[in-house]
Amino acid sequence: MMNFIIYSFRFIFRHKFKVMVTFGFIFVFLLVLFPINDLNDLITAQISKLTNRKVFIQFDAMSLNPLGPKLTLEKIFVESGNLPTLTVDSLSLKPSLAALVSQQPEGTLSAEGFLKGDLQISISSATKSEAGNARSRIEAHAKNLNLKDIRELANLPVPLLGKINLSSTAIADLTFQEQPEMDLNLTISKFEMPSTSVSLADLGRVNLPLIKMGHIELKGKLAGGKFLIESGKLGTPADELYGDVKGNLGLTFMNAGGQVFPVMGGYNIDLNLKATAGFKERAKFFLGFLDGYKTELADGTQYKFKIQASAAGMPPQFTPLR
Repeated sequence: MMNFIIYSFRFIFRHKFKVMVTFGFIFVFLLVLFPINDLNDLITAQISKLTNRKVFIQFDAMSLNPLGPKLTLEKIFVESGNLPTLTVDSLSLKPSLAALVSQQPEGTLSAEGFLKGDLQISISSATKSEAGNARSRIEAHAKNLNLKDIRELANLPVPLLGKINLSSTAIADLTFQEQPEMDLNLTISKFEMPSTSVSLADLGRVNLPLIKMGHIELKGKLAGGKFLIESGKLGTPADELYGDVKGNLGLTFMNAGGQVFPVMGGYNIDLNLKATAGFKERAKFFLGFLDGYKTELADGTQYKFKIQASAAGMPPQFTPLR
């Protein structure tokens, strides 16, 4: 065995230039000549098979940079069930070298043109939990995501417009045997909710007026299955409706057969809003429900109240906010 190793090294050293040229040709083939774009149909078929034909992915081009390593897809189209088609201009995946060896989910994913904005998600290993489960550190940054597209993707009943920017850091067990922890900073610019009507249980359908807010800020923390709103600014004094929001709501993540989904719980929200005379006139039917919590001011009307429920789906309770 030792002689074989010695002879092998002698052979490589004696023909080192030939070996270098051979590996050079292999590298060029893999990098330039390999028909990587022909893998489109194969990847589409494999993803469809792994998701029981629930998810279909198509892309126009794929490139691989082995020095990164970095995989890039161009013009991606994703179809899934009854959800609208999702398009992404460019998607890049850069796994860490340590992840390739340890087979752990570590690396960076960047998406340009995702929901008409940009998204970057980085995953790295974190310390284990007290129960011994491996946890990951997840950092997400999004810029100029289109709120209308998010609304359509989430199938929300209320029309929404605006641009979302967010930054968050989470520590999570990716199997979700334990609840994650997360810090979140979110802003929405040029928020608009066109006039519409929504169903409010026993109250029937309620007409909502047009609401515009130049800027919305929300800062919060998720821990122990509860999301705490540390501070929230709704609009600015230049808007017809603006104010502050604080409180908390139950939010847990469940893993059912490999599918992870959020579960909303009870909530306790404090609202301090100010409305101009013009908005109050346009929204008099909607604001009529809040007459018991209003204070007339020289430049409009202030509404201070608490809205709470012990579980999602239960009729909310309104009480004055001191």
